[in-house]
Amino acid sequence: MAQENNIRLLAAVMFADIVGYSKMMQQDEERAKALRDRQRAIIEDYLLKYHGQVMQYYGDGTLMLFGSALDAVNCAREVQLKLKEDPEVPVRIGIHVGDVVYDDEGIYGDAVNIAARIQSLGISGSVMISGRVFDEIKNHPGIRVESFGEHELKNIYIPVNIYALADKGLSVPDQNYIQELTGSIQKSIAVLPFSNYSFEPDNEYFSDGITEEIINALTKVKDLRVTSRTSVFAYKNVNKDIRDIGKELNVATILEGSVRKAGDQIRVTAQLVSTDDGFHIWSENFDCELKNIFAVQDEISRRIAEKLEDSLSLQDDAKLYESPTQNVDAYNYYLQGLFYWNKRTPEAVHKAISYFEKAIGECNTYTNAYSYLANCYTYLGTIGHMPGAKAFTRAEKNALKAIEINNSRADSYIALGNVDLFFKWDFYAAEANFRKAITIEPNSSEARQAFAFYNCIIGRYDKMVTQAEAAVKIDPLSLPALMQLGRAYWTIGDYEKALNQFNEALELDPMFRSALEGKTMVYITQKKYDKALRTTKKYTRMLDGKYKGGSQLAVIYALLGDRERAEENLELIKLRDKEKPHHNLALDYAMVYAAMKDYDRAFEYLEEAVRLKLGSVLLIKTLPVINNLKDDARFQKLIDKIGLPKEKTSRVKAV
Repeated sequence: MAQENNIRLLAAVMFADIVGYSKMMQQDEERAKALRDRQRAIIEDYLLKYHGQVMQYYGDGTLMLFGSALDAVNCAREVQLKLKEDPEVPVRIGIHVGDVVYDDEGIYGDAVNIAARIQSLGISGSVMISGRVFDEIKNHPGIRVESFGEHELKNIYIPVNIYALADKGLSVPDQNYIQELTGSIQKSIAVLPFSNYSFEPDNEYFSDGITEEIINALTKVKDLRVTSRTSVFAYKNVNKDIRDIGKELNVATILEGSVRKAGDQIRVTAQLVSTDDGFHIWSENFDCELKNIFAVQDEISRRIAEKLEDSLSLQDDAKLYESPTQNVDAYNYYLQGLFYWNKRTPEAVHKAISYFEKAIGECNTYTNAYSYLANCYTYLGTIGHMPGAKAFTRAEKNALKAIEINNSRADSYIALGNVDLFFKWDFYAAEANFRKAITIEPNSSEARQAFAFYNCIIGRYDKMVTQAEAAVKIDPLSLPALMQLGRAYWTIGDYEKALNQFNEALELDPMFRSALEGKTMVYITQKKYDKALRTTKKYTRMLDGKYKGGSQLAVIYALLGDRERAEENLELIKLRDKEKPHHNLALDYAMVYAAMKDYDRAFEYLEEAVRLKLGSVLLIKTLPVINNLKDDARFQKLIDKIGLPKEKTSRVKAV
């Protein structure tokens, strides 16, 4: 008879409990009970607003049911914000959507179990949600989340995608915290750059390419966490104990190896090592002809997976490595393009373009080549080394082509988002593309960096910091990620943290020019002009060219009151402008004239930068020196032309 009274329905299940309640009871039972009662009272108040229902109280915990995921999420957010008020109640909340069964005695079903497991991954002040909840709410404006990827949960058969609400005032767990709780660190690997043992040193691009392709293949292994390229390539040509590298990258295993290429013959040596004790788990040599390199990469990936993934039998019929092309010549050109792209200098990127174009010439459906070609043009257009209309038109064309061929790559959406942001100034479309990239690859540090930059431009500085910090958590040795986080801290006025990030980048690479530029910006903002001058001179010594350092030195000398030297360096800018008329130096002129307090000339060049849609002018609110102009009516007119939000302002001080 009881069976007939069961009710089955699709619902949003929400769990909430107090963190450390048992310890609270031991220390002060009366206070613990008061906090529990406060939690229940606040929950019941907001349940009325969002049409929820308490299904069960259990000690310090509460089990609730909602008719919609959106109501559950909005309720959880408001409850957490209220509970953070004094006296604060340290509560964690978890939400899942699924089938439930309930009767007079309680509520049952997998949805209840999953919601409970998700809640257990939270920290005080957090709202954790499943992928199913995210799918229900992702198109609603105003809801922000951070993704933690897919994880296996205790007693739950199917892995679950985990997210945390990242709205202002809410707490978000660390990526490593989630990995440790779910045990995913035990299934983790870093692929160190394969050594080039070929007779020709120029074949280094090929060994680097093999490394990247194996990394990409291993990311497809179920539940396997793979360290990104930028972090592992920091160990290129570094002689260090595997156990130390494992601790620094927080991985359980490391793959290292070498490539020897002679004509069309290749030997790849690979060995899998435990970072716990440094012992070899597996090693093997692979000999083949160049035309069979795709099969070798798949075989290496499969052998590693067999050692790390018990459930690989689910994937036995599928290749781990699916090459976007079977054309060996196209693949060879692509690897050479990738080699130069990763150098991130204007000269190298121009070389990368020629190789990616050759790859596409050999195979016109080569998704990866189109994607990286788009990124190359985006890079050149953004830094002003190619006319914007030309660069971004080509970037958009290639990004759209990559998406047309394969719509599951984050790189293509990042490139398209950058076109929307830096050239079209379509902030809505840019955000949509960056979010799409993060949805496709939650552990993409590049996507997080792009979204951080976007939030900096539109004035969401809290989100900027959140995304920049996430990028570094994902890829702790990435120089661009460290640079982006340093800029984020500088923008909000946390100069000590900013300098720490720039110095950390310089420890990894003393020749990383962008970090020195970042330190200069901090010193200028702090009005420590002597330090700014010394750092800039160190930076300019790394540059090639007859007119190096003109812009940076002219600004600093002007701020120091040394008009003569400022004018000398201004002349260098003019000579460079004359020699390279296709470069856009409008913002350089604007900053120098602003530092000289020639505000009319500064605005002339700012207006030119806006008219030509120079991408870097989008940072107008956060650039030092330019910030001195913000009280001028002409400044707001420029903001209006760009279309930036009016209500947000940077915390970077005027200098």
